[in-house]
Amino acid sequence: MNTKVQAEASTGTPAVQDQSSTTIFHVETMTDLDTGQPTLVSSTQGNHGDLQVVTADQVLNEAGKAHKKIDDAVRLALQFQAATTPTPPAPTTWTFTDRDTGAHRTVTCIAGCTTDHQHSIDNPVFSEDVYCWNTDSSEPRTLPVNETGTPEDLYVLSTVIACEPFSDKPARRIPHARVEILEDHFIEDLDPDGLQAVIGTVEQRLTAMRQRHAELIRIRNEHLGRQA
Repeated sequence: MNTKVQAEASTGTPAVQDQSSTTIFHVETMTDLDTGQPTLVSSTQGNHGDLQVVTADQVLNEAGKAHKKIDDAVRLALQFQAATTPTPPAPTTWTFTDRDTGAHRTVTCIAGCTTDHQHSIDNPVFSEDVYCWNTDSSEPRTLPVNETGTPEDLYVLSTVIACEPFSDKPARRIPHARVEILEDHFIEDLDPDGLQAVIGTVEQRLTAMRQRHAELIRIRNEHLGRQA
């Protein structure tokens, strides 16, 4: 397997710093000419100057590093997109009637707000119920989760940027993230550092899942071989 990713910021855009992310991850199986035994070799250099015999565990370890590099490349691409995309329209400002006090209160939505506020504009509402959501624009994904004996497709791992300007919790009055780990199961009130911590944990679990995937293949092959 060969994977090479390189992302560089444009020098023509003042808002984008010059950065790059490159990873080379080469793995192959080959026959040792001296012993006739199959070997696993790997390299992380473009000219394969460090090609060496490795174990599967070493490959999995290097794969984790390569995935992080790829994530860095994606991050650079998204930063570039954000810096070079035309400025979106100014957030909407609107007024509602506080159901408790009868007073008119003004709200300015967060950037990219996708919440329909028309009901709150037309009808008195409790201030604490006013919120803005900037929903995940990527295609939602589901997995067949079995909670009741019958698998049910549930949404997994979506992230909402939210703001509740009149919340009694200060952390919710400014834009924050909510990660829906499993449909209707959220990790809430995440600042940028908190969201980064969640990402780090998910990355670790993905690495562990890749290791389990390799073990599953080995164990299945051994099991089926004994039955042959």
